[in-house]
Amino acid sequence: MASPPHHATLPPVRARNPLYVMAKPPPEVQAVIAALPRNDPGRGPDLLHVTLISLYDLHYAPPEWLPATIAALDGFAAPPFPLRFDRQENHKAVTLRTREPLAEARAFQKALVDHLLREKAPIMDGTTPEPHITINYRGDRLGSQTFGALKLPPIEWTVRDILLMESVVGKTTHIEHGRWALTPPGD
Repeated sequence: MASPPHHATLPPVRARNPLYVMAKPPPEVQAVIAALPRNDPGRGPDLLHVTLISLYDLHYAPPEWLPATIAALDGFAAPPFPLRFDRQENHKAVTLRTREPLAEARAFQKALVDHLLREKAPIMDGTTPEPHITINYRGDRLGSQTFGALKLPPIEWTVRDILLMESVVGKTTHIEHGRWALTPPGD
């Protein structure tokens, strides 16, 4: 009788060029976030973003996936939506978050996923994280702080466009593959 085959346990594949649909705060909001004491000054404010959906890793994806994703996003329509963050939290990283439900942002994420699935766009990951902004990937062990306790106003803006962005892991670089304006109903 032959011995059973040996199964190697492979280490998890590390992301190299993950592709996301994200929203970036406008320059005036980037400046406010960059001035927060817990923000990492080594990362440029242009890298601040809210991930709306994580799609797949471009490094491992077939070459036809990116054009298919762009084509699917070309047909997506949705209205602008507000984002508002009123606290800083530290788990593994320092993030801006809120205890409010962000119902419009979550509805946007659902509409986006539904559209991509309907268009048969490639989605490997497909996660829609709770909207937040990471301001320090190293963390600082300072726990949670509300902006009210710090005498700071909330960080808020209306998302008026979305971006298809490749993150080059380890290089603090974003490569934009497309940008789409969000259109109010009736426009």
